[in-house]
Amino acid sequence: MLNKFLKLLRGADVKKSKKPSRLCSFRPELESFEERITPTTNIIFANGLLTGSVIVDGGIKGVSGVNIGITGETTTGRSVNYSIVTNANGNFSIDQLLPGAYTVTRSTPAGFLSGTTATSAQLNIVEGQSITQNLGLGGLTPAKVSLGLWATGVSSGVTAPTAGSGTATGFTMTQIKAFTDSTVAKNSTTYYNLAPFNLSPDTTNTTITFNTSKGAIDVTLLDSAAPVSVTNFLSYAQNSAYTNDLFHRMANLSGSGASQILQGGQFTTNSTNSTVSSFTDVATYQPIANEFDASRPNSIGSLAMARTSALDSATSQFYFNLTDNTSSLGQTGNGYAVFGNVANSASLTNLQSFATSYTPQAGTINGNVLASLPALTGASVPNNPVGTATTNLALTNTITGATPTGFLNYLVSSSDTSIVTATIGSLNGTFSPSQVQLVAGGNAGTAVITVTLIDNRNEATIKTFNVTVQ
Repeated sequence: MLNKFLKLLRGADVKKSKKPSRLCSFRPELESFEERITPTTNIIFANGLLTGSVIVDGGIKGVSGVNIGITGETTTGRSVNYSIVTNANGNFSIDQLLPGAYTVTRSTPAGFLSGTTATSAQLNIVEGQSITQNLGLGGLTPAKVSLGLWATGVSSGVTAPTAGSGTATGFTMTQIKAFTDSTVAKNSTTYYNLAPFNLSPDTTNTTITFNTSKGAIDVTLLDSAAPVSVTNFLSYAQNSAYTNDLFHRMANLSGSGASQILQGGQFTTNSTNSTVSSFTDVATYQPIANEFDASRPNSIGSLAMARTSALDSATSQFYFNLTDNTSSLGQTGNGYAVFGNVANSASLTNLQSFATSYTPQAGTINGNVLASLPALTGASVPNNPVGTATTNLALTNTITGATPTGFLNYLVSSSDTSIVTATIGSLNGTFSPSQVQLVAGGNAGTAVITVTLIDNRNEATIKTFNVTVQ
């Protein structure tokens, strides 16, 4: 029975699969939305540089081991609080600073006097600017050694404070893991997903609402824990792929009894005067990697990616766990990736009411044979539900709240397009805004792919990875 259920979840009961294009009438609206969330102008690059030294009054020798603090606020209102320790020569350097107003301060190491020269400085850094700001100390206390000895660069056996690295990086996107290099074959087309590597510093768990035929279902997405699945799902939602989405499958683990999963994301329901006129297959992006983790179990009310038996095959389809399916869907090496959880008890009640209000039946949609299409209990729904009332079917009417607080957009380029070209996807394309299409030509070699990461404040940093064609 379990194998039968897994086949249902993987879509084994679907005899034919289609990927029709999105309706042309939707294109202008989608392109307008995409332009709004994927800026290519007014990008604020984190490319400011601050350097300096800590020097004793009137002296020539820098002081190692001095704590340097950089605090302030960027032009977008982001709070800044960095620290660094001067190196063996008393120097410090911090790069990737965003434009903003900063205060630079230094500590006074034990045994040193405060001095009369600058102990702090107020700086305004603009994009691409390099500033040198030295700070002063008053020399060693008399108990240590005379000021004159230090000023002339002679330490006379005095042990200087422990040196630090002297270098630091200012603004960075939150890193999950480093970019990885890729090796591809000549004349091939592959896809590289950028979502697993970085997050916006403003990332929080996004709460969305499924407005369904059984009421509102609030879901908290796990943006940081499952970035690939969340980014993928939100791209479909932002593209209105889940508007009037049909829940096309309810299934029970044992084959009988109350349904335990509710699955959608394959068909859009089209209607006239509340009567179903047709169904449209959801156009899909490239498949994503399976993000299953036992710390995110398939428990009651969790939201997960549906897929085929291939681990990395999930696209647009998702499912809710109506019951606790932790054991059945969380097998090591074959688990299903949870990326959200129902946010409150009222939403869970609405979700679970599908199992008591609808009855699974056989169905056929666009040539796809379905084993467990949920139909309103007591209603007469034909095998081909075209012509039935929309109230007889289980639907997600809309999903709201699909723009997260923190998100990333990307620009990409290749250092050598004769070796490989790199193109970022789009909301209404065949690969998503977080997927890079790599098209290798007939020449062997290595190209550097430059990725500009742009966060929700239009702040940007640049990273690279190599693609080798052989």
